[in-house]
Amino acid sequence: MTDFVDEIEAEGVLHKLPVLVKAGLADERNVEIELGRSVATILDIVATERGCQIEELVLVREGEDDPLSALILIDAEYQHRRRHHVHHVGEVTVKVYYQAGEYSRGFKRSITVEEVLTWAVKVFNIDPGMATEFELARHGEKEELPGTEHIGHLAGHRHELALDLVRGDIANGTSS
Repeated sequence: MTDFVDEIEAEGVLHKLPVLVKAGLADERNVEIELGRSVATILDIVATERGCQIEELVLVREGEDDPLSALILIDAEYQHRRRHHVHHVGEVTVKVYYQAGEYSRGFKRSITVEEVLTWAVKVFNIDPGMATEFELARHGEKEELPGTEHIGHLAGHRHELALDLVRGDIANGTSS
């Protein structure tokens, strides 16, 4: 990717930038955006693909809390190599189950699984010495979720997400 952009910049004919976009759990790609266009162009592309209105989506750049403004224009200096996440508007109510208990809380869609895990460990009063042994999985499933995944990608267009707090792999190689 770097070679492509560097070659075009060297020739002085940079007309588009490839912007890294994660639009869903299994949908990560580069979207070429013409210089001078708004970052909202990304939302327009995804909204068209999904058959929804652009107002139903937000764009969040990796490492930032707030959605990007449609007033931001793509230029040669734009941070196009940082992943851009497309999420539906609104919070996700995450319900976490552990043993016989459950807790719910609303989260921004850009919150990671790791951040929800930190909250869950606290509300379920998991012993700090054991906290690193726990992971989150979709409710009723065993596969642990990647800590860096945004909950908005897991929830998709829904506003609820059910997860289980599970004991992950333990040092001796066994799991529960």
